[in-house]
Parts: sequence; C-alpha cells; structure tokens
Amino acid sequence: MIGVAIREARELKGITQRELAQLSFLSDKTISAVETGKRALTLESLDFICNELNDPRVYLESTNKVCNGVFGVQWLDGEAADLHRASVKEKVMEELSEAIRAINSIKTYKNPKICSKEEMEDNRYSIQQAIDAFNATGIYIAVMCRECGFDIKEMFEDNRGKLIQRKYLKGRFER
Repeated sequence: MIGVAIREARELKGITQRELAQLSFLSDKTISAVETGKRALTLESLDFICNELNDPRVYLESTNKVCNGVFGVQWLDGEAADLHRASVKEKVMEELSEAIRAINSIKTYKNPKICSKEEMEDNRYSIQQAIDAFNATGIYIAVMCRECGFDIKEMFEDNRGKLIQRKYLKGRFER
C-alpha cells in the first residue's frame, strides 16, 4: 500500500518519478519499483520521501509499514469506504461515541487478574472500540488536511509544541 500512496501523492503534487527520485536521492527506477510494490524502501529513503511529499496518506502508510500495522491508521479503500469530508466527519463522531460508551462501561479500578471472563471481554471490546475511533480520527485528520490544504506535518509539530509547553513532553520544540 505504501507504493500506491506514494504514486498517488506524487501525482497529486504533479511531479514525475524522476523528480521525486532526485528530491529523495534515489533513482527513478527505484521509485518505479517502490510504486509497483516490487521494492521496499529503507527507513532513510522512506523519511526522505515522506518529507518531500508531505502527504497524509503517505505518512499513514509509512507508519503501518514501519510498525506492521500496530498504531497505524488503516487507509479506507474498500467499496464501503466514503472519504468525503462530510462522511468522514460523521463516521468519526459515531466511532468516538461508541468508544466513549464502551470505555465508560468497564471497571478499570478492578485488577485484570481478578476480572471475570465477561469483564475481560468488556475490556477487550472497549479496546477494539478505541481502535475504531483511533482509525476514524486518523482518517478524519488526513482527509481534512488534504482537502483544506493544511500541512499535516506542521499540524503535528504544532501539537507537539503544545504538549511540550504544557509539560506533557520533555524536550525542545523545533520546526
């Protein structure tokens, strides 16, 4: 999926494989092979391409690739997917509501070692609902940034700066 995302983002930006290759210090044959799924990228090359394309879907697919789908947002491309911003907004609201209900229903004060089988299933269900909300929220961020022309990297840098300022993260904020 990373190759498809790279091709799509490259075409949206109106640049050729050769131009992307030059910008990311790769050959145009390498870019072609990546886009067709015949070749994987090193982390360094993936970093160059992410920075050059600065596209929400490329970032999502890169995270999935690097982390084997864990904590990655799944880009919706099935026949039931509707990525119009209004549909995405409604879906994220629905998923967040379901997650809140599921999380509110569990007993987190109780040590999982003494939970009943039913309570553990409720815990599992709440996690699944939270993952659904996480994915829907990631899609919302990607679609809205793309459609509104917001720089997704800048949005996350601003968020990181806010977390540092509020002392939730250590370190300096750099752009």
